Order: sequence, then structure tokens, then C-alpha cells
Amino acid sequence: MNAETQSVVRSRVQSWFAARTPWQRRGLAAAAGALATLGHAPFQLTLLYVAAITIVVWLLDVSATKEQKLRSAFSIGWFFGFGHFATGLYWVAAAFNVDSDAWGPIWGVPATLGLAAGLALFFGVGALLAMLLWTNDVRRIAAMAIGFFVSEWLRGHILTGFPWLLPAYVWTPGEPISQLASLVGAYGLSLLTLLIAATPAALADAGQSSGRRFAPILVAALSVGMVWGWGVQHIASAPAEVPGALPVVRVADSGLGQAEKWTNRPDQEFRVLQRYLEASSAPNDDNAGTILIWPEGAIPTLHFFQLYDERFLSALGRGLGDRVVITGLTRCEPQPLCEAYWRGEVRADDLRLFNAAAVIDGVNSEARVSQTYDKNHLVPFGEYIPFWSLVSNLNIAPLQRIGAGFEAGPPPTRLVVPGAPPAAVLICYEAIFPGMVPRGDGRPGWIVMVTNDAWFGGGTGPYQHYAMARYRAIEEGLPLARAASGGISAIVDAYGQEVSSTSARVSYAEAQLPPAIEETPFAEWGSILLVVLFVLIAALRFFPTGRQGPGGSRA
Repeated sequence: MNAETQSVVRSRVQSWFAARTPWQRRGLAAAAGALATLGHAPFQLTLLYVAAITIVVWLLDVSATKEQKLRSAFSIGWFFGFGHFATGLYWVAAAFNVDSDAWGPIWGVPATLGLAAGLALFFGVGALLAMLLWTNDVRRIAAMAIGFFVSEWLRGHILTGFPWLLPAYVWTPGEPISQLASLVGAYGLSLLTLLIAATPAALADAGQSSGRRFAPILVAALSVGMVWGWGVQHIASAPAEVPGALPVVRVADSGLGQAEKWTNRPDQEFRVLQRYLEASSAPNDDNAGTILIWPEGAIPTLHFFQLYDERFLSALGRGLGDRVVITGLTRCEPQPLCEAYWRGEVRADDLRLFNAAAVIDGVNSEARVSQTYDKNHLVPFGEYIPFWSLVSNLNIAPLQRIGAGFEAGPPPTRLVVPGAPPAAVLICYEAIFPGMVPRGDGRPGWIVMVTNDAWFGGGTGPYQHYAMARYRAIEEGLPLARAASGGISAIVDAYGQEVSSTSARVSYAEAQLPPAIEETPFAEWGSILLVVLFVLIAALRFFPTGRQGPGGSRA
């Protein structure tokens, strides 16, 4: 007698899922994936994420009874992932519509669905791993958390990684639960979130007493309560701000969309610069904001590279006065070839281009470039084409449309900012990766993030990106100043709490830079506490219960 024909004791819930056809169960998995998306920004409906994970556990309970249970589990995981990423990353299609001459709007939808299908493979692997550890009792909850966590960790590291929509982010950044990231990082909070979200599945276990069915969810609720209480105390320990001790920071955007910013006019760079200068000064106050932050690629690169054009630097210096600006721009090497490129004497492929940020100090109305940072973690296909030497003859260009793409710079380091504590700059994509901020002796006093969220369109993408950036502040215990073109620009404290933002549809946000706190355990120890947490949860899977499970057999 095979596993499919065994007589098992099931609850009504489990029997209902078992009675569905294979394609109906796959459809339910995809729907659960879409439901899980509502747990993330801007919705933050955490209970719906819990419901989605619970449904997946019940679907995997059915897979465990099949003769080809690994294949069935992989299918359930893949469809869950596809539903999750198709609804959570739909905004990726907007990037293809920005430059329709290069890609055409028709590529957006299939490319996004292809991305969702590829990322869903990780959830398929996660479900398969969980099935290898599956039991017919409450211990399968730990198996579920372990399997899906491993797949999420792999998704964040394989092929440069893409840790978007991690389970941790269903907790609103800046609120008490999110503070746990200061101990175990976003991955550790993701592991705990998966475990907690799976516990309601035990309510449907047949052959168990009421106490044993309710115990997991009660323990989960108690754990959430304890973490919440600790988070409240952690936030309450914030250092008092000292007036005047830290500079006033203004994050500003031009208010121009991608198409408007890249209009090919002879004076376009200067027109966009004027928009930024207007957003950087309050009425009747030419020195508003001691430190200015402008977004990634703030000024279009249409006729010259900004760092080599004296006319541009002169206009910038006059607008700055004695202030400092940290701005995103395209940096080029070597300078002679960079200047020759605009004269049509060399090709863009002959240049070394960097998606960069520069610290520019205004002294007596003259702009002085002090330090630059070149983006280290580039976006595949968006900023460079993998295996370019092999595919260059196919005439495929990165979305940013500058030559063959950008080159990667060294990892982030501490930059000196006149009039402010040293800062570490993260450019766009880099803010989704935990652990990129320098630590130890190289620890900065704050994080500067510059990004161009206009690529994401006007949907949920900018909100998701902003939420992840706030988690970097929590993990590192550092304030964050975020300048986003087409997204949310904000100043955030070391606990991920918003101090000032452009969410009210204004062109800038301004506040005194919040103080940093002591180096967090995550920043100091890295993933040590994550490993400890993983071992503890893995131990739950192998803890003997000595009681009958929902299938009627000894556990």
C-alpha cells in the first residue's frame, strides 16, 4: 500500500485541501503567494502573510502523502513563489517602459514574469528541503521554517543575490518588532517570522488534544509579545538629541520624471541643476540645510561628465554657497578619453564608467570635489550585462544605456563629510543587502543612500525599497539620509523611525541629523546570533514528541 492510499486521520481543513486536484492546489499556492505580498510595504498586513504561510503548510501536508512527495512539494513552493513575486515585483515592467526606443513596452510584462518564474525556483527548493524534514506532527512547522529560510538565504546570495521581499519586512520598520534586526539582522528576523507564521497550521491537526493544537500558536504569540516589549525598551533608550551638535540635513529631488530629466536639450544639465538648487533652498534662506543630499544620477549625463566640466562646477558652486552636497552622478575614467568621447573621437565602450556619488564642498561659492564613491554592487542587466564578452554581438544594452554598462568599485568605505560625521554611501540596489556598511574602526557616523526609484514606476516598488533601507539603519544603529528620485526621500533615525520625509508630496525633507547609537550586536558580531537561532529552531524539528501526529502514527 503506497502513501497515497493509506488511511489517515485528517481534520476537516486537511481533508478539504487533500480533496483538491493537483492544479487546484497549485492555484491555491499561487494565491497564497499573492496574499503574502500584502504583508509587505506599503500594505504591511502581517496577519495576511501569516495566513499565506499557514496555507502553504497545509498544502505541503497533502504533498507529504503523495508517492512523489518531493516533486509535489517543489511544485507547491514554485507556484507560491511565482504568485508572490509576480504580484510583489510587477513594477519591474515599468523600467522597460522608461526607454522604449531601446526595449519597447512589450518586453516589460514577459521579462517580469520571467523574473518571477526564476526567483520562484528558490521557493520550490525551499519546499523540497522542508519536505525532506517533514513530519506528521507539530515539528513540521520547524521543518517549514528551516527549508524556506535556507532558500531565502540562497536567494540573497546566489548570482549576486536579490533579497527583495524577505519575510522580515512584513514587520513595519521602526516599530518594536523590527528592532530585533539589530540583534540577528533581516535574515534572522526572517527565520523567526517564518516559524511564527507557520504555527497556526497546528490548529488543524487531527488526533491531537486541544492543548497540543493551541500550544504552538500560544508560544508564538508569547514570543511576539516578548520581542515587542524588548523593542519598546530598545527604542526608549534612544540618546537625547543635543541642539546644534549635529548638522541640518536636507534631502531633495528635482521632481522630474525619467523622460523629463533626459530630454535632449543643449542646456538640459543646467536646467535640471536649477531644479535641484531650488529644492535645496527654502524661501528667503539661501543656506537652508547645512548638508544637501541629491539622488542617484541626479543630473543627466547628456553632453559632459559633471566632474570634468568647469562651467557646471562653477554653477553648482554658486548655488551651494558654503554648503556641502552629496550627489549621485556618472563618473568616468580616464579623463582625456572622457572628454574626447563628447567630441565623437572615441566610443563609450572605450571608457570606464562608474555609477558614483561625490562629496562636493562649497567654499566661497566654489565647488570643490573632496571624495567619490563608486557603486560596488551593480544590478545585473540594469547596470551591466553579465558575460558581456560573449553577448556583446547581440546588441543588448543595459537599461541605463551608457556604453557597455558600469564597472564595479570597491566596497563602501567611510567618507569624510565637512561639517558632519563621516558617512558611508549606499547607491540604490546596495541598500537591499544587509551588512554592506563598514564596521569596526571604519564604522561611519551615518548612512547616506542615493537612489533613482523613478525606474520603479508609481506602484509599490518605491515603498518596498524605502522599507528595506530603513532596516539597514536598524541593523547598524546608524541614522539614514535617503535621497530618492521618484521615490520617498527621508531622514531616518538609528531605530528606523522616520524623522522627516517627502511622503507628503513635497520636494524635500529636512531635519537635524539624528545621533548614532552604539554598534549593534548585528553590526559587531555579524551572523553569529543568526547561526545560534538557526541551530535552536533546527533542534525543534528533531525534538521527540512521543505522541501521535495528525496521521494517526507515532511521532
